Amino acid sequence: SSTDPYFTQDGVSRTYDLYHRVFRPYFDQDTYSLETTGVSARFGIPMTERDTIFVGGGVERTTVVPGTYLPVAYQNYANEFGYASTGVPLTVGWARDDRDSALVPTSGVFQRASAEWSPGGEVRYVRGVYQYQQYIPLTKQYTFAFNGDLGLAQAPDGRTYPLFKNFYSGGLGSVRGFEAGSLGPRDPATGLVIGGTKKVNVNFEVQAPFPGAGNDRTLRMFGFIDAGNVYGPDESFSTESFRSSAGVGISWISPMGPLRLAFATPIRRFDSD
Repeated sequence: SSTDPYFTQDGVSRTYDLYHRVFRPYFDQDTYSLETTGVSARFGIPMTERDTIFVGGGVERTTVVPGTYLPVAYQNYANEFGYASTGVPLTVGWARDDRDSALVPTSGVFQRASAEWSPGGEVRYVRGVYQYQQYIPLTKQYTFAFNGDLGLAQAPDGRTYPLFKNFYSGGLGSVRGFEAGSLGPRDPATGLVIGGTKKVNVNFEVQAPFPGAGNDRTLRMFGFIDAGNVYGPDESFSTESFRSSAGVGISWISPMGPLRLAFATPIRRFDSD
């Protein structure tokens, strides 16, 4: 990736991405894998002091490499569109940030909405994500933080939705205390998680200074409760199916960048998890 934050004198940013990603669910080299190669360009356009619009486009090609544990859903998709398929993702987004700090916020709201549309190639879909964060100072040292994350996707004109564009949940950044990407629909033949076209996550945190750190906000501890799940195209959002967890953690703005370590335990799970 290459980013020029001041592509124009008005503060328009430009980012070029060139990528090749390989996903393999197990370390065994005989298992199936997904390989995606693509290129894209994105521009960030400041509209106000706190609002930014993002637009971009690209081309990517995804290949389903057959192997053991290949989910039936992926096999059916390959039978319909082939093992290699091309998409033309076009993106548009908006972000508003009025937090008092981007790294260690204690007050304010951050919102982000984005949409992705692929109108060409074999891979055609519409995908949208909305995120809302709010920070409320309880005292000079304690902060309450809320995060909500919603995702929706579908294929147009009754087409089959590309499974490799599914949402996943579980682990850091969503519902901590569960394995990464372990929530949501599973393949009936292999039992592997295949993700879904809908997701919702909510996170509640109370942040406090780390003992001995004084008022240093670069080193904090926090307690949290998470909840959420992922749903397939034929399922509806339902809080009755939410998984949830609770735990504690530490955040540190280190010289290498922000680090977060969390310990969590599920407080609502199902036998399929």
